[in-house]
Formats: sequence, C-alpha cells, structure tokens
Amino acid sequence: MPIFEYRCEDCGHRFDAFFRRAEDADSEQLECAKCGSKQVKKMFSVIGIGGMSNGVLSDGCGTTST
Repeated sequence: MPIFEYRCEDCGHRFDAFFRRAEDADSEQLECAKCGSKQVKKMFSVIGIGGMSNGVLSDGCGTTST
C-alpha cells in the first residue's frame, strides 16, 4: 500500500495519505485535515534502505546491528 507525504499550501501542515494503488494518489482530491484547504501538494519523499556493510547488517539509519 503506497504512502505519500503531502503539504498544505495554505497552512503548511504536513500529512501522509495511504492509497490502494499508486495511480490513485494523482487522481484523488485531498484536503488538509488541519484547515480544510484543498490546496495540497505531494512532497518528494526519501526512503532509507538497509543492507550489508563490511559484512555487518545495517538498519539503514547509520547504526549497525550485531
């Protein structure tokens, strides 16, 4: 289930929205839960992916687990 982050253009409130399909994120008209404005913009979100580093499993947050 895709999750997208949005920001209200009127009050600056940031919020997440969940969709069944990624295509629905572009077609559905959202409104800000804080002020009710329909002037919301989809934000560019960065994801973290963990992996192996020097043979040690990394959780993707700059720490390592042993």
